[in-house]
Amino acid sequence: MANTNSTNLSVNSLDFDTIKSSLKTYLQGQDKFSDYNFDGAGLSILLDILAYNSHLEGFYNNMVVNEMFLDSAIKRDSVVSIAKHLGYTPTSKTASTATVDINYGNTAGMIAGTSIVPIGSNFSSTKDGVTYNFTNLTVGSIDPTASPHVTGLNIKEGRYTSTTFVYDQDDSEQKFIIPDEDVDTSTIIARVQTSSSDTTGYSDNWELATDINDVTTTSKVYFLQEVESGKFEIYFGDDVVGKKLADGNLVIVKYLITNGIVSNDIGNTDKSGNRSFSYGTGNEVIVTSVASGGASRETLASIRSYAPRSYQAQDRAVTSEDYKSILKRDYPDVESISVWGGEENDPPEYGRVFIAFKPISGTILTEETKDSIANTLMSKKNIVSIFAKIVDPDYIYLIVDTTINYNPRNTPLSKEALQSLVSARITNFGDINLEKFDKGLKYSKFIKDIDDTDVSILSNETSLEMEYRLYPNLNSNSSYDIKFGNALFHPYDGYESVLSSSTFKYTDANFVEQTVSFKDDGYGKINIYYLIGSASTILKKNVGVLNYDTGAVNINNVKINSLVSDNFLRIKLTPRDKDIDSIRNKILIIDSNDSSAINLTMNQITTTTG
Repeated sequence: MANTNSTNLSVNSLDFDTIKSSLKTYLQGQDKFSDYNFDGAGLSILLDILAYNSHLEGFYNNMVVNEMFLDSAIKRDSVVSIAKHLGYTPTSKTASTATVDINYGNTAGMIAGTSIVPIGSNFSSTKDGVTYNFTNLTVGSIDPTASPHVTGLNIKEGRYTSTTFVYDQDDSEQKFIIPDEDVDTSTIIARVQTSSSDTTGYSDNWELATDINDVTTTSKVYFLQEVESGKFEIYFGDDVVGKKLADGNLVIVKYLITNGIVSNDIGNTDKSGNRSFSYGTGNEVIVTSVASGGASRETLASIRSYAPRSYQAQDRAVTSEDYKSILKRDYPDVESISVWGGEENDPPEYGRVFIAFKPISGTILTEETKDSIANTLMSKKNIVSIFAKIVDPDYIYLIVDTTINYNPRNTPLSKEALQSLVSARITNFGDINLEKFDKGLKYSKFIKDIDDTDVSILSNETSLEMEYRLYPNLNSNSSYDIKFGNALFHPYDGYESVLSSSTFKYTDANFVEQTVSFKDDGYGKINIYYLIGSASTILKKNVGVLNYDTGAVNINNVKINSLVSDNFLRIKLTPRDKDIDSIRNKILIIDSNDSSAINLTMNQITTTTG
């Protein structure tokens, strides 16, 4: 009779050795196999085959199950397929866009017989030794009597191309797949003409369907989805949702092939005599808006994050997460987004929603992009009577002053090498933990990270200042409102100044230009001071107000002639608390490119007490 205590197979592991051992134990418990040598060559091979089969089957089933869920799927095709069920289409690469003006070398050099810059004109530029081609997707208007001759022309990085398909109604498996993986799907123009020999219908653009509720049986729309190998497929309606193609129709798809993010920032050094773009021969291309907006295709992590949110939002902007999901989907050149209601503003602005972007490239969005975002949201996606307003981020730069107490006996590093290591550690902390919306600085975490740089570091004494970089309107009476969003160190009225600024040129009442700076008087008033020897003397009183509780700085009607050092004015404040908050549109930055951002003092300690 069988030994019933050994007849159950173990199913708690997919490991090959465990499966084989479980099979052996099971068979040894059977009376018919009680005297068999299961380590013999023949039976051992049979057990190996059974174990391998079970192991591979279990592994395969595990992979299949994982690929069925968005959180655990690894293959891009699986993630994209699951996102498709949620109505989400991943974003493609996006071309960077620059805005330029054109001055032709001579009027006769303009395109003969025309008054336009035709679509597809080539503009070239070089970045890091690589040549990038830009092109215009809209016609530019030439005015021979103006200067410049062309203004406000948008050019996108990439190569404009097209592909064609002939619709065959008898081919149920036919697909219209764009052959280029680097397509910018936002530039796709789809046209359908009657046949390859009949151009009727070519002038009609078929629009991308973004809201199925707006699509009728006769709507000339196409649909877009990502398919295998990262390519994109367009497909058309069925006369129920969208107009259906007719047999023999010629489908013409024009689009831009782009390099994406790598061409961002082209034009940031543009100046007379050293232009960033070339166009034709003898023509001057003037950059009015630096290339920005370029982005890589959407990552798996991004798809996993935004596909469920997009489904929850149903393409309607109600909550702050809805706005973030829609904006991240439609504007991929965004590293961080902050959304808040106008009632949270100081003072409150009811009936508005405020949106701040930190782009992947650059620091702010162009005015054209802001207008596009606001108009899209207000017209289609947000609640009626709620208006969207796009605001720039406020970058608050942190000035780190730290003394490192270390024991040189505990490290082979020199003083200079350790100092360099600490500086890099501070910079890395900023890169990882700051530089995005809602990423405040936690002081305890910060100083611990500094201590962990090297075992020789015993402690550190670190203080922080906040700095705002103001780009003033020179030679013009102007007012400035700056909100630091943090309380200031002000233990009592009359305490020493906590606000200071870099120096600038200012004309006094006697029409003499002085080198001066801003300081507060300890009572909330901002004055203009100049130096006489080592003493600060008030040149003009009450040019602004400082709120010690909120960190708000208001400078009123001041004419700044010029700046002494940088091309911006540094406004510095001492925070009250060690933790520094980042709320609404504030972003904290430790600027490694600024020599004054990190001030290190190395203090050797070779003895201990106590």
